[in-house]
This record gives sequence, structure tokens and C-alpha cells, in this order.
Amino acid sequence: MSTRLPALRDAMPPLEGRSGRRPGRSLRDTRGRGAEPELPLVGAVLRRRRASILTATLLVLAAVAVVTFFWPRTYTSSTTFLVERPGGSPNSPALDVLERLGAVGQIQTEINLLSSRSVVEPVVEQLALHATVLADGIEWRPSEVFPEFEASRGATAGTYRMVRGPAQTYQIRADPGDSVLAVASPDSLTRFGGIGLRLPESLNATDLAIRVAPFPTAVAQTQGRIAAALVNRESDLIELTCKGSTPLTAQQVCDGISRSYIRLRTDLQRADASATATFLRDQVGRLGDQLAAVEDSIAAYSRGHQVVALDERASQETQQDIQVQAQRDQLVAEHDALARLIQGIDATPEGARKYRDLAGYPALLKNDAVTGLLASLTDLENRRVDLALRRTEQNADLAAVDARITDIERQLRAIATSYEQSLALQIRSLGETEDELSQRLAEIPGEQIRTARLERERSGIEDVYKMLGTRLQEAEVAQAVQLPSVRIVDAASLPFQPSWPRVPLNLGLGLLMGLGVGVFLAVVREMRDSRLHERVEVERTAGLPILTMIPRVRRPGPVLPAFVASESPSKRERRPERLPQNAQTVLEAFRALAVDMKFAGRRLNDADPITIAVTSSTRGEGKTLTACNLALTRASHGVRTLLIDADMRTNGVARFFRSPTPNYGLSDLLAGSADLSAVCTKLRVSGRDTLGVIPAGTPTPHSAELLESPNMAALLEDARREFDLVVIDTPPLNAITDAAPVAAMVDGVVLVVRGGVTDREALELTLNRLARVNGRVLGVVFNDVRLPQAYVNRSGAAFAGGRSW
Repeated sequence: MSTRLPALRDAMPPLEGRSGRRPGRSLRDTRGRGAEPELPLVGAVLRRRRASILTATLLVLAAVAVVTFFWPRTYTSSTTFLVERPGGSPNSPALDVLERLGAVGQIQTEINLLSSRSVVEPVVEQLALHATVLADGIEWRPSEVFPEFEASRGATAGTYRMVRGPAQTYQIRADPGDSVLAVASPDSLTRFGGIGLRLPESLNATDLAIRVAPFPTAVAQTQGRIAAALVNRESDLIELTCKGSTPLTAQQVCDGISRSYIRLRTDLQRADASATATFLRDQVGRLGDQLAAVEDSIAAYSRGHQVVALDERASQETQQDIQVQAQRDQLVAEHDALARLIQGIDATPEGARKYRDLAGYPALLKNDAVTGLLASLTDLENRRVDLALRRTEQNADLAAVDARITDIERQLRAIATSYEQSLALQIRSLGETEDELSQRLAEIPGEQIRTARLERERSGIEDVYKMLGTRLQEAEVAQAVQLPSVRIVDAASLPFQPSWPRVPLNLGLGLLMGLGVGVFLAVVREMRDSRLHERVEVERTAGLPILTMIPRVRRPGPVLPAFVASESPSKRERRPERLPQNAQTVLEAFRALAVDMKFAGRRLNDADPITIAVTSSTRGEGKTLTACNLALTRASHGVRTLLIDADMRTNGVARFFRSPTPNYGLSDLLAGSADLSAVCTKLRVSGRDTLGVIPAGTPTPHSAELLESPNMAALLEDARREFDLVVIDTPPLNAITDAAPVAAMVDGVVLVVRGGVTDREALELTLNRLARVNGRVLGVVFNDVRLPQAYVNRSGAAFAGGRSW
């Protein structure tokens, strides 16, 4: 190998200031440890799955629109009733509240009555709602086809076919069966199976049938199509809504229910008024007889017992009894107070008794003897205090004073005890007087009590008699006048548009359902999709930094024009046919890749990486695009760069530069069948001869052995000394193992991941293989992605999808 490299040295300028390769960290050192996983952005997921969401939304919306279009139309008519509440009692607010509470229950009863069978059955029978006419497969109401039609409640359920006969007649036959039940004509009313009809003058239908449903079933269906409710809680208005398959049916049902309800309500009111009047009339007669009997009893009793002035006598006796009882209660209170005072003095130890407390008792203070004794007691106590200050307790004068004090205290107690006994005698006497008065009151003749009872009985019967008489008059007036308590405020109107289906509502709900289904499908597809779409997913899976993000381009290719150097006259000068769309943004991405790759290499090897292998998990992820444009970008800055196509099975580098397949390349160089001058092509980039390209060469099945050979290692060592940067485009690592030995030889590996294409498990397998050969991965190039708005150039051109090299 060393004998062939001088030709390359002669073709390229000499290199200066090269640094040798230093050992760096392996892949296991570059993967993140304990990194917190980032959730993918909801907006990015929805944007990525917008096609699925839009498709599902349109499909659901279309299905709802079709169902809405073919759904049978339903029309709604309404009637409003005014229910009169019973009048309140002007003299009794409590009774007025009770009557209003009862009125609420009455209105609820009216609502239930509106949908009762008693109201609905006459309407079903009158409008023949249990019968339907099928004319050429279209349903019609009988009244819309026949000028006269009736169906009784007992009409036989089933289907009746009408077969055209001679002279505008129709034979009516039972289905199934072929028996002729009747022959209908426009001249007369034809009856069969509980049905009567008259044919119109002209009937153009070829297929005519009458379908009769069981009457109870039709009633139940009609009940389900009507609803009644209060307009609001504060009003007495009830709104009845009726639904029908046609506007006329809805109006007819509402009118029929209204008339049937008013008729039933009038009948009930009349029956109620008649029953009430009869009951009240009986009660008034019975109470009149009782009132007359009580009045006769009062007159007879008064004449027989001559009851005179009993009220005045009873009042005097009662007043006297009250005075005696009050006087006795006063004496009892005074006696109890004096007794407690004496008991308190007796309970006090000798020598400490305070008989002066008797002076506070009002009745004793009126006694002059008590007043004198208390004054003497006060003088003796003062004298004793003076003697006690000058004499001893054994002094004769002091003992005499004590004896005198004791004697006075005994006299005071005797007086108090005597007064207490006097009070007890007075209380006993007043008690006897009170008993006598009570006995005298009890002896008052019972005629007065009997008379009062008779008067109360007469008054009560008279009040009830008057009230029932008033109610009887009201009931008789209501029975005679027959004023309805329920009136129609708004009659049923003919609806001008269907109430169901509601097209705007259905379409709105269909849109929401479609969005929900679309989002659900998007979430399901996202959960089942193992491909990498977002930057955070790549970083979380690889545990490596993103060196750059290459935007999605429509025409992937070189970001800079490259020409064959003039020193190669055997190859004519050429340039790429067209630069990729928005090449400036892509160029900036590759410039960022070169800068980040340099710093990543320094972190791994403590030196700038020189030999770089570009690989991917599978084909079609953009590794050749990345390798070639990286080499072009560095060469445009004057960096002497060598691009080696190590993917010997595809010749991707030659196709990238749109050059014919070369005769010789890397495979021939490593096999020894060609020298370096024959395989290396010099390209002029930005006016500089700084890019050398070694194509893949002749396809060979032994590419793995050639890349593992010493010649490959020698080529890299010589290229490391002669070039500032060596970029090697290697085969995908998961498809074949050619890239593994190259990854072990180079300073760093750049792993290309294509958004929406690279599988998570494939990327993990690639990382594991690189780890086994101690490949030093510098980072990841995220290819074919939608960049944020800040990365888009001034033209604002969006990048459409396209194939990637």
C-alpha cells in the first residue's frame, strides 16, 4: 500500500500539523446513563398522523351524512294548555300554601293524563294510526290515499294486498294467502276485517297494500311519540309535543290528543262536580237536622232548670278563692324564710350565733320588744369588747355580761319561734278557707257547664253547615255551567321542517366522532409503530447526542457543485444536474454536523477525529447522502478531504455524483489489482482541489475480507497522515457485517437515522454491534426531518418528502 500512496501525495498538497490517533472511549461510554425519557410531543404525533386523522374524520363524517340523508324524517308539532289552579283561601295563608302544594300534584296528574290510554286510544282509532298504506313501496297515511278510511280497534292485524281488477276496481286479498276478502270501488264504502275504505276516482299505484298493526301496539307507539311537560316551574302552562312521519300526521295527532284530552277532562270534571254536589247535599241535610236537634235541646234545658245569674256567682266565688290562695302563698313564703333563719342560727356553734340576723326579718322589726332586745344585745356586745381588752376571761364582770347576752339571745329565739308557730296557724287556717271555697265552687249547679257545651256544639255544627252550604252552591254552579279548568292556549301548528334528523347537529357530532376516531387510530398506530420520528425518541433510544438534523428535501443530492479536476483529462468536466431544493438550509445542517462532530471527537479521543465512518441500520436512511455532503462541505472550507466508498455492493458514491461506474475502486485497490492513482479521483469544490474520491470499485462477494485486510488498515494510516479528514461511506450494519471492521479502525462513527424509516429495534441492534467491536460513536445524524420554523430559510419553502440516498 505504501508504494501506491505517493501518487496520491503528488496529486494533493502536503498536509501540515497532523496529530496521531489517540485512544478514545467506546460506545458504552457514550450512551447516556439514567437519562429521563422525554414523552413525544402530542402536536408532533398529531401532525405526523394527520393523514390518518383526516381520513377517519372524512369517512365518519361521510357515513353520518349518508345515514342522515337516508334517515326517515320526523316532524314535531306542539300544543300549549293552561291549567287553572284552585283558588286560595283569602282568610287562611296556611290553607293557601296547602292548596298550591296540591295544585302541583294536580298539574303532574294532568301531564300523566295527557299520555294515558284513555286519551290516546280514541285518537289512534279516529286517525287510523294502526293502519299504513304502501303504494309502490312508499308509506302513506290512509287519509292521504283514500277519501274515506276507517279502522276499528278490533281490525285484524296483517297485510292486505289490493290487486287491480276491471273498471277501476281492486280485489282485496289477505297476505299470505290468495283468498279475496272484498272488491273495492269508488262508488261505495267497502268493509273487510274491521276496515272500511272508499277508492278515489283515480289511483295510479300498481303495487298497493294496507298494513294493519295490532291496536295496542299502535297505541303504545303513539304514546312513545308524544310528550308533555311544564313550560316552567312558575307557570301553569303544559306543552304537548307530538311526532309524526309527515307534517300533517304530527299536526293531526296533536289536535286529536288535545280534543280527546279536553273531552275526557270535561267528562271527569262534570262527573266530579255531580258527585261533589250529591255528597255535599247529603251532608248539608244531615247537619241541618243535627243543628235543629241541638237548638231544641238548649231551649228545653233552659226552660226546665231555669238557669239564671250563674255566671256572676261563679265569677265572685272564683275571685275570692284567688285572693285567699294569694294570701296563703305569701304566709307560706314568710314562714319558710323564718324557719330557715332559725335553723341557721341553731346550726351555728355556741358563742358564734348571730341573733342580730333576726333584725333583718321585716315582721320581727315591727315588734317593739324585739327592737329593744336587739338594742340591749348590741350594747352588751360592745361592753364585752371593752372589758375583754382590760380583763381576762375569768373576770366576774365579763362573765356577767356573757350571761346577760345569753339570756337576751334566748328571749330573741323564743320570740322568733313563737312568731313562726303563729305563721303556721295562719297558713293552716287559710288552707281550710281555700278548701271551703273550692267546695262551694264545685257545688255550683252543672247547668251552666251543660249549657255551655250545648252552645259550643250548636256553634260548631252551624259553622260547618254554613261552609258546606257555600261549597254546595259552588258545586251546583260548576255542574250547571261546566266551565273547563284546562284551556288550549296555542293550537297545534303545521311543522315546516323536520325536527329529526338535525342535519347541523348530526354533522357536528359526526365531525367530533370522526376526530375522536381519527385520534384514537392515530394513537393506536403510534403505539404500534416502532419507527423513530422525533428527536427525543432518537436520543432516548440511542443515548447519544444529535449532531445535526438534516431537513426533508424533495431532490436529495450534493449541496455544493463539484467538478472533476482539470488534471484528469481522461474524465470530462461535469457537475450535478441540479442542487437540492433549499440547498442553503441543508448546507448549514452539514456545517453544523462538521462542528459538532469535531467537539464530539474531542470528548471521546481528546483530539480532532480524522477518520470518520458513516453508517446506518438499513439501506435508504441517508448514509451516502450524509457522507458525500459532509466531505463536500469540509472540502469547500479548504479542508483536504478524502471520501472512500466502502459499500462495495452498491457504488452509492458514484451514483451520488452522477458519474459513470468507474473501472477501478476500493475493492480493486485492496485486492491489489489497481493502484491508488487509478482509483482516486480529484474533485474541485469551491475552486479548490481539496476533495479526493475513492469509489467502491468492482463488486465482489468478499468485501468483508477486504475491509478486514491489512491493506485497509494501511490505507487508513496513510490517509490519516496525508488528509485532514477521511470520510468512509460504509454498508448498513444490520444487513451485512462489512461496516464492523471499519468501525473498529476509525477515530469515530457517525450513525445516520432517518425519521419515520429507522426502526427502534434496528437502531438498538446497530448500537449493540458497534459496542461489540468497541466502535466510538460520535453521535447521530437525524435525517429527513421537518425542522422547526426557526430552521427554515427566508423563502419559507416547505420540504416535501423524497427518497434519501
